Amino acid sequence: MFYNVENLYLPDSESEVGQSSGLHHWDDYKYQLKIRKISNVFLYIKDDFGSLPSLIGLAEIGAGEVLDHLTAENSAVHGYGIIYRQSPDPRRLSVALLFDKTKYTLLRHEMLQFRMAESPEFDTRDILHAELLSGGKKIHVFVCHLPSKRERDVKKVQRDYILHKLSETIQELTDKEEPVILMGDFNENPDTKVMQQFLVNKNGSKMLSNPFESLYHKSQFSTYHGKLGVGFDQILYSEDSLLETLNLNNISAEIYNASRLRNKDRKNSNYPLRTYSGTRYIGGWSDHFPVLIKLTHSIGS
Repeated sequence: MFYNVENLYLPDSESEVGQSSGLHHWDDYKYQLKIRKISNVFLYIKDDFGSLPSLIGLAEIGAGEVLDHLTAENSAVHGYGIIYRQSPDPRRLSVALLFDKTKYTLLRHEMLQFRMAESPEFDTRDILHAELLSGGKKIHVFVCHLPSKRERDVKKVQRDYILHKLSETIQELTDKEEPVILMGDFNENPDTKVMQQFLVNKNGSKMLSNPFESLYHKSQFSTYHGKLGVGFDQILYSEDSLLETLNLNNISAEIYNASRLRNKDRKNSNYPLRTYSGTRYIGGWSDHFPVLIKLTHSIGS
């Protein structure tokens, strides 16, 4: 599962309301409500799919303590492992990975920074890379949140550069037939040229599969920019090596846009019910829907 949880900062103190988080009156009550709402999403998925997501990539995490609260004793994902480090992002937002320690063992992790030579102060979010064991088999999991399209997409050059360097890193692994799962908010739709190029290696052979392209073409969107639906949230994977390594017979994808996560007014009922709209507090979950891939094991495995 991957979920951009929309500006999940710790609450501002009474003396700094609106200063630390940048949100309008982001107090403890609103923070605790949001923690419960995001935690409930994990329960909703368990109810609808029969199990909790065993890997949970998150974006827009404002502090490590947030993850402690998401995995607290009363949480559905209590006891999950946490991988996090604050990125050099101007808004102090980072990615993180939660993992079910009964199903995965962490071998190592690192935070990747791909800096352009002409831009040494490249202050963007790190990419998380974790090596995990599942049933004694190693898989690589990447979590990313690429530079946004704000301000007429002035960061497109940076975003394209990061995707190019990340592709090189992933090819080193796929060349060795090591399975890879890459999840994130790419700030690119799955049918764009840069995302299409990302699926193939430097020899032009298929390297990764992206099931969210077909969902996007069916007008299934993970978030909206104004009235425009977009599919920025995606999970990609090295299909053959993942199927073989984890003894799977099928991988399917879904945008989890259950009615309880959507806007309640009829006019905008397809939109996610967000926490804030500008400075106006809405009280919803996030301005993005979670995205999922379901891994189906072969009979007897």
